[in-house]
Amino acid sequence: MSRFGASLKFLCLHYKLNIEMGYINFSIPFIVMGFTSMLLQITVLRLLLSTFSGNELDIGITLSFWLIYVGLGSFTGRRLKIKHAFTLSFILIALLAQPTALAIKAIRPILSLEPGEIVSLTSTILSTAISILLLCFIIGMQFPLAVSYSGRYDSIPGGINPAGRVYGLEAIGAFIGGVLFTFVISSRISAVNLCLLLALINILIAIYVSREKSIILILIIPLFFYISFHKITASLPWHGMELSKTVESKYGEIDVIKVRGQSSIYANGHLLFSYPDRPTEELGTHLPMALHPSPLKILVIGGSPGTIKEFLKYHVDGVDFVELDPKIIEVSFELLSMEDREAVKDQRVRIIIEDGRRFIKRLKGQTYDLIVLNLPEPSTASVNRFYTSDFFIEAKGVLKDNGILALTIPQSTGYMGRSMQTASGSIYNSLKSVFRYVVVTAQEYGGLFASGTPINIDPETLENRFIQKKINTKHFNQYIFRDAFSPLNVDYVSKRLSNIKNINSDLKPSAYLYNLMLWSEVHGGKALKYLLEVRVWYIIAISIITLIAVFFLSFGRKRRVIYYSIFTTGFSGMSFTLSVILAYQAIYGYVYEMIGVLSATFMIGLWGGTILTRHSKRPLMVLFYLELMTITLALISPLFFKAEPLFYLLILLSGIITGGQFSTANLSIGNPDAAGRLYGLDLIGSFLGAFIPSIILIPLFGVADTLLVIVAMKAVSAVMILSTFPFKKGGLLSAVAAGFSLR
Repeated sequence: MSRFGASLKFLCLHYKLNIEMGYINFSIPFIVMGFTSMLLQITVLRLLLSTFSGNELDIGITLSFWLIYVGLGSFTGRRLKIKHAFTLSFILIALLAQPTALAIKAIRPILSLEPGEIVSLTSTILSTAISILLLCFIIGMQFPLAVSYSGRYDSIPGGINPAGRVYGLEAIGAFIGGVLFTFVISSRISAVNLCLLLALINILIAIYVSREKSIILILIIPLFFYISFHKITASLPWHGMELSKTVESKYGEIDVIKVRGQSSIYANGHLLFSYPDRPTEELGTHLPMALHPSPLKILVIGGSPGTIKEFLKYHVDGVDFVELDPKIIEVSFELLSMEDREAVKDQRVRIIIEDGRRFIKRLKGQTYDLIVLNLPEPSTASVNRFYTSDFFIEAKGVLKDNGILALTIPQSTGYMGRSMQTASGSIYNSLKSVFRYVVVTAQEYGGLFASGTPINIDPETLENRFIQKKINTKHFNQYIFRDAFSPLNVDYVSKRLSNIKNINSDLKPSAYLYNLMLWSEVHGGKALKYLLEVRVWYIIAISIITLIAVFFLSFGRKRRVIYYSIFTTGFSGMSFTLSVILAYQAIYGYVYEMIGVLSATFMIGLWGGTILTRHSKRPLMVLFYLELMTITLALISPLFFKAEPLFYLLILLSGIITGGQFSTANLSIGNPDAAGRLYGLDLIGSFLGAFIPSIILIPLFGVADTLLVIVAMKAVSAVMILSTFPFKKGGLLSAVAAGFSLR
């Protein structure tokens, strides 16, 4: 009897193991779906960021079109009746990955843009919409095909229906892809190589699903494309310039472009510096050094390592050169002359591979006599974070009492237009809010200098100080001080900049929007200029009227209320996520590296929210509480911005709440035919939630006020849900609901 029992136990365990192994094998295609989708989304985002000069607003634009195309693909996939369509979807994704990357790479040459030239808003929207259309459409189409495929194997245990099963496995794959990208792929595998790897994986999955080994022959196409990719991109026009090198780091794409013996280094399409460029190096060194009577300890953030030699011409105790990306240092050193390399090796020099703001935050006490920002114009959030009042407070904390902070802004000694005045003035005013003394030069591309003590800009004093130090220069001389600090021109610029009252901060980065507007005017794009001229009160008034109209039309009507709720869920979920991502970039500056984990965290939250609420017995009540949770999260989220790990918690909670709202809305409406309409409303809301904050809300209002828009929308939604609940007769809400029902 005991032997029979042991045999039976063995058979049961063996059967259970086979079932579990069968489920694992069955799950692989769906996990790969999520894995591929996440990695392709990250790759597309990074390529487009590089194409559009690192402008983070394109994250929202890209996500909005990604969502709408995926939705259209999903709608089409539900109606597709082609044999082996699920297998075909993997093949199509494998074949489209590399052409999509090439299409993005070709945007700048097709638009005849020079390296570093900012793309107009209209061109950004159109080129993004066109380049990712096919790939996103197929990715969207794959989900309903996967559900149909999964439904054929209901004997496989999963605990939930086919759609929920596929959704969960896809979310797991997306999470794995996002985490793997951030910690493994981003610093080791280029976008081109990753596209080839994903093509290979998807073709192997197509073989796995169909059991058709001949599909392996299709791999010839991506292999051929991979071999040809570099030749095709190298043949793209560069306006007489030579693309001598491209390096991918976890922080972005680095391009080295040569023109007549001079190399220019671009990071994500943004010009960092050119080498050799002695006039710029000398001007950026000797002008600020002359303003300080005895600079001994210098901090340089960004720019060319060629400036180090210029600083060492003085009797300094030390020069700390800070650069976030080690790949930029490697590429720079390859270009340096022997003399500049020797300067970098000087014992007084420290090369620090770290984010400039993080480095300053961890310093204790007053350390430096001079801090020099050798950074591009603040036309992106990652650069703008070094031009905000928040950073200026941090910098002031590590400067000695008579220490000076030196930076450059766009300005002119001639006519200063409104755009230039606003762009430069917001930075100038931010400095004035932190430092007691701020002086400005009168050069076409001048400097700002700030200190806690008076700065002497008398040209004669500066000339004598420079001459006495006997500094050997080729381009810089003592006469430059007369031009740089001409009293008439300095007074003119100071007065114009003082008229601007805006403060440039991390959570309301006005400076980079104004710079984009300035460049768009120069290059013919007027959309940003018109956007900035829109009266803020017009937007607020229209929004309030719209909310009131929706409130009156839907109050007490359950189906309309749920439709509005799910629309606002899509809008708030996406706009909240985008706001948090842009806040992360504004404060920490390396969302390019961490976008994978942030996206994966949101996806796993969506899945978790769906799982947690799928058996709700009172779904409408749960939906109401989730609305309140959305409002609370939006209100308190700025408090979470103080610590980096809390950003991931915010994204996770947002995903859980969004997933839970969609699930409970479906249960509340109780009509399978309405599920498609709910999905459509959620999709439209998500599209608008990514698009509108990117080009209107965040640039004009900042992150904190954009979150208040979410609060307003969800407050209306919560009250409307409350209006559908049965209340005691004679109660206030009962009377109000009765009044609306008379319509």
